[in-house]
Amino acid sequence: MRTLDKIKVMYLYYFFTILFASFIVSCSSEPLPADIDSTESLNQEIALKILSKTNKIRNEQELTDLVQDEEMDVLATLHSKNMIDYDFFDHTDHQGKSPSDRASDLNYGYSRLAENIGYVPWVQNVSECGDTRSAETIAECVVEGWKNSPGHYANMIGDYVELGVGVAFTKDSIAYFTQVFRTR
Repeated sequence: MRTLDKIKVMYLYYFFTILFASFIVSCSSEPLPADIDSTESLNQEIALKILSKTNKIRNEQELTDLVQDEEMDVLATLHSKNMIDYDFFDHTDHQGKSPSDRASDLNYGYSRLAENIGYVPWVQNVSECGDTRSAETIAECVVEGWKNSPGHYANMIGDYVELGVGVAFTKDSIAYFTQVFRTR
């Protein structure tokens, strides 16, 4: 092999090695914060962004804003955590209870109640969403998913006054979301 060919091969080898190393670094997922306080703070930040994005959709339809409600936050968070702890994804929980059953069990009054659920991984490349490794982008992803689903969208623009949002993450960084809409 001629010296010039050896240099070209060596150059290409280094070029592709650097390119591959850059690719690996850019594709690595960002883990969730390690301590529980940071994770709870992240969950609350995501929940507030979901409320805001839901209200933006309602405003586009000239509807009033939903009010954040602590009781519905508790109900929604319990359901998100239960979906992870008991390995299911459904409106009917591991005990066969509906959203209204769960609200009644906690003595949370309502005249109308509805629920949206979803999940999104905390990774760089989610189909239709892109990088979901921030509170902003993961909230945008799940809200857009609900907006594009007729049943979920109907709940978002429905005749409700209050909203609770629950966010919980699995050990492998998949976020489970629950929205609970209520009118008393």
